[in-house]
Amino acid sequence: MEAPNLLENGNIPQQRKCPCCKVALYTSIFGLIALSVVSCLLLHKQPPETCWAHGFLLNYSTSTNKATMIWEWNLKHCDDLVQQNRKHLIIKQNGNYFIYAQISRQKNVTELFSVELYKEPNISLNKAIGPKAGDEKGMVNFGRPFYLQKGDMLYCEANISPEAIRMGNDTYWGLYKI
Repeated sequence: MEAPNLLENGNIPQQRKCPCCKVALYTSIFGLIALSVVSCLLLHKQPPETCWAHGFLLNYSTSTNKATMIWEWNLKHCDDLVQQNRKHLIIKQNGNYFIYAQISRQKNVTELFSVELYKEPNISLNKAIGPKAGDEKGMVNFGRPFYLQKGDMLYCEANISPEAIRMGNDTYWGLYKI
C-alpha cells in the first residue's frame, strides 16, 4: 500500500502552498505599518520650545540709596511666559523656573561681594557671596529652581562698586521654564 500524498517524511502533513494567502498577509502587515507611520506623523504634536530669558549687564550705577543694574535681554520662546524690563523680569505664567546668575569682578575689592535675586516687595530668593581677593578676576554665581507666580517681578542686584564689576557677557542672569 502506498502512503497518501498529504504525508511525506513520516507523519508530518505536507504544507499546502497558497501564494494568495502570503500576498494578502504581507500586504496587510505593510498596510498597518504605513497607516501607523502616517498617523504618527499627522497626529504627533511638537513639544513647545523652552522659554529662555538671558540678560547681560549693560550698565551699573550706584547711589546713596540703591544700586541700579541695567540688563540687555534676549528672550526666546517666552511670549506668554516672561516679560522683560531693563531692570527686571515679570513672570506672566505660574510655574517652575530655573534661575541662574553670575557676577564677575575685574579687580580685588576690599570686602566680600554678593549677588542677590529677589522679587517685589523686596523678598530675597537667593544670595551668594564671592571672594574679595585671591583670583584677580573672581566671580560668584548660583543656579536653582523656583516656583514663581504670575505677576512676580524679579531683580538681580550686586553689592560691588561699578568700577570693580565686569560688564557684558561676564556678568549675567536669566531663567528658563522647566
